[in-house]
Amino acid sequence: MYSAIRAFCVALAVGTLPALALAQTSAAWAPTKPIKLVVPYPPGGGSDIAARVMVTALGNKLGQPIVIENKPGANGAVGTEIVFNAAPDGYTLIMSGTDAYSRYPALYPNAKFVSAQFVPVAPTAIVNFVLMGRPGLPAKNLPELLVLAKKQQLSFSSWGNGSAGHIAMAQFNLVAKTEMLHVPYQGAAPAAQAVVGGQVDLTLMPVLLAHSFKDRLIPFGIVAPERLELIKDIPTLIEQGTNVSAPSWVGVLAPPKTPAAVVATLAKAMIETMSDPVIDKKLNEAGLAPLHGTTQEFATLIAKDYDFWGKAIRDAGIKVDQ
Repeated sequence: MYSAIRAFCVALAVGTLPALALAQTSAAWAPTKPIKLVVPYPPGGGSDIAARVMVTALGNKLGQPIVIENKPGANGAVGTEIVFNAAPDGYTLIMSGTDAYSRYPALYPNAKFVSAQFVPVAPTAIVNFVLMGRPGLPAKNLPELLVLAKKQQLSFSSWGNGSAGHIAMAQFNLVAKTEMLHVPYQGAAPAAQAVVGGQVDLTLMPVLLAHSFKDRLIPFGIVAPERLELIKDIPTLIEQGTNVSAPSWVGVLAPPKTPAAVVATLAKAMIETMSDPVIDKKLNEAGLAPLHGTTQEFATLIAKDYDFWGKAIRDAGIKVDQ
């Protein structure tokens, strides 16, 4: 799994770096009160799971508790804006990811934050997804689903306009030459419940949710480059001939203009935390792929990811309502 993640990093390893406050400084910084980690989604999604897996160990490294605050809304933009405007003192951080950082600005030209002004701290994980169908859907495998989707309009849920679930299914529609109705929700867990309850036909679920529901729902394929250990019996869409893949990174960012000394302390603790095999094991058990790297490697990865999704969204002409 590590080699696959390294390959992901290498694939994104060229691009203009975002603004970084990484200059050398002689004054060390240490937190003296609890640190708030904003997760811009409801509980239960990939970002939230990643945060909860590492938060206790990170707090122990820093000598202060890390308090998770879920601030959902507008596909991560609400919580992201809060952190963007927070004091750059090390006491407010965000568990960001591809949706809010890389995709949202390309979809919403009037975004209230500038992604490249955030200060990268360290990466956490890659979130992958599985295409799942509601109980009773008259298609039991991907070929049958493709036939059904061309006979009638199916619906799919996501955790917001411009989310990974939305964009990946837009890619699916293009590749499969289908037209499915998008129904956005305010988080991955509500989107999953909509499929379980039969309110929509399909959804993309984070791997852990898909693993929990695979006996109640119909798994059609993993939206990733390769099979995943937790659900290795489910094939990828790619190996079934539908070339759709949408892995999404998650990692910790600090507000713009956070001093180098603060970033250095946070990054050291983060990198040490993420190097613990126990954390790797917990992430894998949660269906997440651990993502290791230095602050500079993380900065390079997210800058490339930002450029990639901006171009992909513009080239595809994907728009969402404001």
